[in-house]
Amino acid sequence: MPVRSNERLILCVFLLGIFSFIIEFLNPSNRFLLLGLSFLEWLVMGLFVLEIVRRFWLARLSLNLVRRNIFDLALVIFFGFTIWAGYRGDLIDFERVPVFIVNIILIRYLFHLLHQISRFERVNAYLKRIFYHPALTIAASFLVVILFGALILMMPFASSDGVRLNPLDALFTATSAVCVTGLIVVDTATRFSLYGKIVIMGLIQIGGLGIMILAYFAAYLMGRRISIEEKLTMSYFLNDQEVKKVTGTITWIILFTLIIESLGASLLYRFFLDWFNSHSKALIYAVFHSVSAFCNAGFALFSNNLEGFQSSVFLNIVICSLIIAGGLSFIVLVNLIQTVYVNIRNALSEQKIQRIYLSLNSKAVLIVTVILLISGTVFVYVLEHRTTLINLALGTQYLTAFFQSVTLRTAGFNTINIGGLRTGTLLLMVVLMFIGGAAGSTAGGIKVNTVFVVFAYLKSIITGKSEILIMNQALGRELVIRAFLIIIISLTIVTASTMAMTLCEPYALEKILFEVVSAFGTVGLSTGITPDLSGWGKLILIMTMFIGRAGPLTMMFALFPYRTSNSAIKYPEGTIIF
Repeated sequence: MPVRSNERLILCVFLLGIFSFIIEFLNPSNRFLLLGLSFLEWLVMGLFVLEIVRRFWLARLSLNLVRRNIFDLALVIFFGFTIWAGYRGDLIDFERVPVFIVNIILIRYLFHLLHQISRFERVNAYLKRIFYHPALTIAASFLVVILFGALILMMPFASSDGVRLNPLDALFTATSAVCVTGLIVVDTATRFSLYGKIVIMGLIQIGGLGIMILAYFAAYLMGRRISIEEKLTMSYFLNDQEVKKVTGTITWIILFTLIIESLGASLLYRFFLDWFNSHSKALIYAVFHSVSAFCNAGFALFSNNLEGFQSSVFLNIVICSLIIAGGLSFIVLVNLIQTVYVNIRNALSEQKIQRIYLSLNSKAVLIVTVILLISGTVFVYVLEHRTTLINLALGTQYLTAFFQSVTLRTAGFNTINIGGLRTGTLLLMVVLMFIGGAAGSTAGGIKVNTVFVVFAYLKSIITGKSEILIMNQALGRELVIRAFLIIIISLTIVTASTMAMTLCEPYALEKILFEVVSAFGTVGLSTGITPDLSGWGKLILIMTMFIGRAGPLTMMFALFPYRTSNSAIKYPEGTIIF
């Protein structure tokens, strides 16, 4: 009976939350309706807290109970801080606090409702038939978050002036945030309120890590048993063949993300505190830009992105470090840190432990990344030092060229006006954006791993080797086929999107190509034409960003599930003349 009573209370809060959401979405102006809405929002918050208190009151208090409800407790603490900050009035508009909190409660209970529905045997069987393949599950997870994000960004509380964002711009912004791209159709700094910026930051974090990683970690943290199907899906998402170690890998991912983003935010906090002379504003800007940089998103809270900090060595180095760390992939970071730790411990301690070596994948990512960063810096400087960079000091020129080379790893920040660059520089950037970062990272593109495999294959052809050898290790033919398949599909998507854009947009081909590759590589750099695109142009970029973030192979396998053939039939070998 107590459990049913609590479920009824949850349902009551959920329905009241929906009613409040609908009224808020209609953006009422009547004074009595606004008073009623305010009362309803505070009622929903009060009932939410009551439901949690009741849950703990009826159950026997234990560590396991706290563990199962850790996120609800975290929400209560966050709500308390938000109300306190709003009451102080130096950071948050108190009048907008209730609607912001009610929307979070609504999302929380919506997932609770979906979880309850999935328990029904027929529904569960139907869902399993839909999401029978990891690729489809991954694509669907990104799509769900994008739609939720767009809906929230359309709420009046998310905009700085209370005027609701139109659906297409909200969808574009949500897609750009979840796909950690950074392309914008409205100015993030001025168009969105603090709540809207927090929502965007949340979407960036979810998109960078992946909602599946967060959901898996939450289930593990709350002690729920993880099925083998869920482990296989996560293994596919992480590009990790060792299914047994997937839980440990995800724990490392979450831990590293929190540590690196916290370290970045603490460094940026001191910088922005001197800049703004306000603790609250410095904190918001520091956390937002740290998350945006590590997730390779490229969203900035300045109208000209980071052009105003062109000569700041400290800010440039911190942002670059976060971008590089986020673009190396979590697997490579773990392998690198473990290797360094073991080697240092063996050097300092008499008690030796088994050495850990960098894997071939880690070596490939690090080598190609360093080569691309150095070559990108050199080419940007050589092509632009007599034009865009000519009025800057020599040291600032080098710093700017290096920053743009780093941000082409799909980060999307810029300290120079991209629209003013030479055509040759834009084409160079297109190539680097198309390559992107490492597989399994927050970066997009075809990935440096793919480039490494193709290089190894070409090297074996040139040297006449029967095996594909690199660093005294052989690569399987399956890897080569997969690498070329990624490149072919990616080029097809970019070509098709570019052709479609030329039919509905009046801009020069190099600018359209730049925007399309920026969207596909989830980079976010723009020559300045994105805000002025037509509705069709925005929709094309939305689809391109989505495919780029989910991955071309993932989308292909989601639409055309891969099945191995066990046929023993062998066909006669044909010949094609080149």
